[in-house]
Amino acid sequence: MATARLRKTFHYPADNSDEDDTPRDLDEEEQEKLIKKLRAEDDERNEEYKRVFLAIPTVSATSYIPALIMSRLLQAKIISVLSMTSLIATAYTLVFVPNTRPASSKKASSRRQLATEPGPVHQYIGHLNGGLSLLIGLNAISFKDKGGVHEGFWLLCFLPVVSFSIIMLARRLMLSVDVDELEDLKYGYKGA
Repeated sequence: MATARLRKTFHYPADNSDEDDTPRDLDEEEQEKLIKKLRAEDDERNEEYKRVFLAIPTVSATSYIPALIMSRLLQAKIISVLSMTSLIATAYTLVFVPNTRPASSKKASSRRQLATEPGPVHQYIGHLNGGLSLLIGLNAISFKDKGGVHEGFWLLCFLPVVSFSIIMLARRLMLSVDVDELEDLKYGYKGA
């Protein structure tokens, strides 16, 4: 049986470059340094995202204070309190709930196996808050032509669901780089 042998094409070294353009192999120490650098950059970028996106639910929660104080309807006051609760839960989710990838069918690394399961608050706050914000948004229709609240109150009822959607999208974007998967791809190349 004939076997095919692949050869590398000969290239003349470029006169104007000091290094070769082909990627070089990294030894274990260089791989560790690169992974640490990427992890630090990813953590720094994620913290910046958290600070920027935290303003959305916190500023939105303050918009319910006038409705809570001046409204004559008990229903409007309850919706204001529930909306503020939803927005605070959205901020809590952004800051305190760990942002993890869904479990895959591939084998997990030993460090992921040692991680403890999240508590019930971290497990269910996203689902409960999503349902609450959706119910508040659906309740907005009942305030469209109702007296006793200011004219734009029905639009305020959509703030929790919009804020929740934006924060969940931002959390998904923060997972764009998975440094843990890079550690799984390390190869054993010993340096000189």
